[in-house]
Amino acid sequence: MNPNIYTLLCKRDLEMAKITLPKIIQFLSQDQKLIVIDDGSFSEENAHEVRSISPKITVILRSQREQLITTILSKHPNCLRYRESFPLAFKLLDVPLLAMNESPRFIFTDGDILYLKKCEAYFQRKENTYLITDGIKLSFTLRDGLFKYKWKIPLQFNSGYFSYHTDEFDLDFIEYYLGLPDVRKINWLSEQSCWALLFGRSKKRIDCPDINQFICRNPYKGPDETTFAIHLIGLKDKVVDWQDPVYKSGYEENDPIFNQARNVGKMDWIKKQFQRHISL
Repeated sequence: MNPNIYTLLCKRDLEMAKITLPKIIQFLSQDQKLIVIDDGSFSEENAHEVRSISPKITVILRSQREQLITTILSKHPNCLRYRESFPLAFKLLDVPLLAMNESPRFIFTDGDILYLKKCEAYFQRKENTYLITDGIKLSFTLRDGLFKYKWKIPLQFNSGYFSYHTDEFDLDFIEYYLGLPDVRKINWLSEQSCWALLFGRSKKRIDCPDINQFICRNPYKGPDETTFAIHLIGLKDKVVDWQDPVYKSGYEENDPIFNQARNVGKMDWIKKQFQRHISL
């Protein structure tokens, strides 16, 4: 059985989702669902708009899951406070807590990813997999992560797309992480950083899609024959222009490539420090 797919949407991105969600649906198998959770901004009318895109879509509004999630988190006050203060907390908390009731593994994708061609493999991953981006982007300093806390941190982790086995989901670690005084220096990266640490604690093999097939960088000039998917980081205005790229004829198609991930090491920290000083 293939895992279900989850995404988090807000009302602001609904028009974009009408383009990106059908792109996901076309690559799912018959037994897969796309489960949309909202950040609390959806009305019933918004939920109906999303459901009308495809019968494979299920929408779970915040009001529908609130009692379940807050009950589960009742002994985790840091998680509860984080969830009330930061919408991306729903990706860190609500999604896996809902997913573990459905199947052992789930796949998450942001709503601002364009899946263009041959993407079935991204939605059938049986291994822990994350999207690799063009740099090390964390809410805490890399120095603290490596040397103070001695965490294992997957290299260039982006939480826009990932496949994860729920038997490794650790609420107690998240509670501990959220209670630390120095891990949310860049708050908008705090959810992504926590997911990176959860992956770093995994005892399973971890893979990444090829960085030149599944694009996660900005600036980016646009899709070509080698592009399978694009995470529109800072590029949401390109969703219409890039949704149906024209490929050159005669190009030999490859299948999606996955490479084994590695953790950040001391040399990566030294390189990052050097680049920082050069830019000053």
